Amino acid sequence: MQRQLQFTILVGLIVFLGIMAWRIPNTAEQSKQTVEHIKAEQSNRIGENPESVEVANVQSAIAEIGKEAPDFTLQNLDGEEVSLSDYRGKTVILNFWTTWCTYCKKEIPELINFHHLHENEEVVILAVNLSSEEENVEQVTMFAKEFEIPFQVPLDTEGMVGQAYQIIVIPTTFIIDPDGLVKNKIMGPMNLDELEQQLKGGG
Repeated sequence: MQRQLQFTILVGLIVFLGIMAWRIPNTAEQSKQTVEHIKAEQSNRIGENPESVEVANVQSAIAEIGKEAPDFTLQNLDGEEVSLSDYRGKTVILNFWTTWCTYCKKEIPELINFHHLHENEEVVILAVNLSSEEENVEQVTMFAKEFEIPFQVPLDTEGMVGQAYQIIVIPTTFIIDPDGLVKNKIMGPMNLDELEQQLKGGG
């Protein structure tokens, strides 16, 4: 009797696990569904707003060290268009940040000091705000005024540039050489000394 009960429980457990395995898709399938959903949303946004096609084209390339940095065109806080390709021939410190990121708040003064030290040289800072992760653009404007940010702040309102540069940690900074090639990618905040080292070609 006891063996029969144990056998019945075992069979029930096997059936239960089989049902659960059938109902729950594996991780790869879930990932695939998520990617397809994101692509569908992007396609819909492009269809609704033809002006966003130029920015969306950045999705055809992914930022990789040693390769050409994906170009993009975004509006800055003044509503003016800013393109990465506008700065070909200069070293670009491409920084991705948000107003609510604690480390970004600590890093911004370091970037400002670096800017003032090199503003007469062939070095520029583009501080791309991940505006798709902000509550509103007004917060970004207030933040920029509070810190008196002197360099360009392009607004990634659709989140497409952040995706092309595979931003998973903020802040993240890319060092792009005058030929437009990605020389390095630094995840996490940087200080003035580290920025100077990167400018000199240090790792």
